[in-house]
This record gives sequence, C-alpha cells and structure tokens, in this order.
Amino acid sequence: MDEKRLQAYFDIINQLLVNASSEEEEETTLNADPEYVDAGLVETMIEVGRGFSEEGNEDVAEFLMSVATQLADALGLSLSDFSAENQGDLLIQALLVTEETEGNPEVVYPLLQNNIELLDDKFAEVLRNWGMDAISQSSSEQAEDIAATIGIFSSLIQEFPLGKRVDNLEIAIAGYEVVSSVFTADNYPEQWAATQYNLGNAYSDRIRGQKAENIEKAISCYQAALQFHTRETYPYEWGMIQNNLGAAYSNRVKGEKTENLDASIHHYEAALQVHTQEAYPDEWKMAQNNLAGVRQQKGNNF
Repeated sequence: MDEKRLQAYFDIINQLLVNASSEEEEETTLNADPEYVDAGLVETMIEVGRGFSEEGNEDVAEFLMSVATQLADALGLSLSDFSAENQGDLLIQALLVTEETEGNPEVVYPLLQNNIELLDDKFAEVLRNWGMDAISQSSSEQAEDIAATIGIFSSLIQEFPLGKRVDNLEIAIAGYEVVSSVFTADNYPEQWAATQYNLGNAYSDRIRGQKAENIEKAISCYQAALQFHTRETYPYEWGMIQNNLGAAYSNRVKGEKTENLDASIHHYEAALQVHTQEAYPDEWKMAQNNLAGVRQQKGNNF
C-alpha cells in the first residue's frame, strides 16, 4: 500500500472520529473522496480499532468496527475477509466483531476459519492475559462490557466446529475464567451461575488434563451454578444442570462406582421433574435415554 493512500485512509478515519456523534457528517466524510472508500480503508479501520482496543479505549474501537462493518457490507465484503497478523490481533478483531454483531456465528466463524492456524493453546493464554489486563485498567462499566463480550466469544469458540477441539475448549475455559473475575457470585449471581454452567460443560468435554480432575471440576461448577439457578427461579436451566450432573456422575472416576451411578440416577430423575414430555419433549427424551443407560450400567455391575 502506497504512503499517499495510507495517509488518505488515516485522514478519513480521523475525520470520522471528529464527527462520531453525527451520522450525517459520517456519510459526508465517506462520500467526500470515494476513490479511497475501498477494502483498504476497511482494513485500516480494523487495524486502528485494534490499536484503540489494546489501549483500553473500547468506545472508539467499537465505533470504528461499526463503521467498518457498515462499509464492508456496502462494498460487498465481509469482515472475515481480513486476516489477522498474530494471535493478539486475532483476539482483538474477534472480540470487536463479536461485540458489533452480538455474537453472530455467520460473521465470527469465518473470521476464525480464516485464521485457524492461530487458534492453539497459546491463544488461550493470550485471551486470559489480555482479558485480565484490560479489565484491571477499565472502569466498572467497561469491565462489564469486556467480560460480556468475552463470555459470548467463549461460547462461540466452545461450539466452533473447525480447528482442534482440544484447543478450542482451552480457549473457552480461559475466557470463562476471565468472565468469572468480573461477574462474581456476590455482585452478579445470575451471570456468574450461567458462566459456571458453561465452564462445567467445557470441563466435561475437556480433552487436555486428567479425566478424573476434569470431571471433578465440572461437578463443582454445576453445583455452584445451582446456588442461583434454582428450580423455582430458573426451572429449565435447573433441569439442564441436573441432566449434566447426571452425565458427570455416570462418568466419574473418583469415588465408589455404585454411589456415583446412584447419584447420576438421582440427577436424571430430578431433571425429568421439570423437563416433562409435554413441556420439553427433546430434553425429556434425552434425560430418559441417559437414565436408561445408567440403570443398565448399574445392573451390569452386579
């Protein structure tokens, strides 16, 4: 990219930031010099937005990502067309896109696919370190926004169908742990419980580490979530946690096998109290099948 064009991009971006409060002025700025309204401008906006995000200026970063999204759409482009140079860049870009699109997998997943070689165990540490640093340097409101975005991204990467499952789960776990540092049980009990539930699911599926320890962590997370996701306040979620506890105990390595299977049966039966065939047929069928499997497993142990 020649220096003249790059400077023109910076001039447009600076003018946009000056007129950020006026949509009419933004449109005037973009229409003033159409020669430079192209994919290069979108890419430069994204890079500048990353810089502001790394400095903790999330409002400006989100504004530039919003304009870049609209401009890319007008040009028939997708933000996923723009690759990241390193893991830090990918993280910032992924979080900005997650924030701007409210976690739309049709936008976030292509970005991850285009940078799939960067999604390894080191990316989990980049997420954890960046998240904790950004939160420590932010106001309470900004920290909440950052944590919420990381939570959405963690859910997306946990379900991402491509790449290495082992690494995707480590990234999700790192993200949920960052979220839990902001949405604590004392200040945000509902959000904390939801994060514990997601963390429990991640540990249940975790490939790295010892299976016995991962299951114990999953059980601990599910039981923690039940403190606030009670049958009275969140019956559906309560039922899902009971179902997942049933699965965790059926696979538990520690403890007596018979006792674990009895606990599994207890939790599946609890889930069926709220996940009835009439109200939640799919969940009812799942719990019934799981319960039948555990009862058969218990019978085979005698």
